[in-house]
Amino acid sequence: MSFLNRFSSDQYSYRVSSGIAYIASYDNDPKHLLQFINSIFSERFQPEEGDGYQATPNKALIDLAEDAGVANKIANEAFNLHYVKWQEVINENTPEEKALWNVSGSNKGAMTTPTVTINGKLVDLNAASEKQMDPLEAILKSLGIDKEHVGKSGHMPKVTYKSKPLDL
Repeated sequence: MSFLNRFSSDQYSYRVSSGIAYIASYDNDPKHLLQFINSIFSERFQPEEGDGYQATPNKALIDLAEDAGVANKIANEAFNLHYVKWQEVINENTPEEKALWNVSGSNKGAMTTPTVTINGKLVDLNAASEKQMDPLEAILKSLGIDKEHVGKSGHMPKVTYKSKPLDL
């Protein structure tokens, strides 16, 4: 979703989410996209929201994509707002999806971010917060894998593509 555009002066959310869609469509190596997404959310890169926002030039996004392994030709085209109409439909309709509404907490019955689903089932991040769990801990517990085992050969989540998330 790109609803945070209202907090930037340069359509940052549209450019980044359009870039993600473009890279996913035109780069055949999913590791490049995952690395790019990790990079845009890193503390060293993610811009401040609200009054402290400073414009982020396309060049910075292109460099980040190329550092993630995205080819220059794809990176140079990725942030040219090819998917704005699609994003507008997503922004309008996604908050209305009841399956994404909070099931507990002060925002019960409304969608907030972050929203995490596993196999179409909502992970209750409000319940996680009440248990002093950060979102990553909650996601990993819901998947049934310890943080130190993520990405390690021989260690798989307990949740399969057919099962629901584990209880927190």
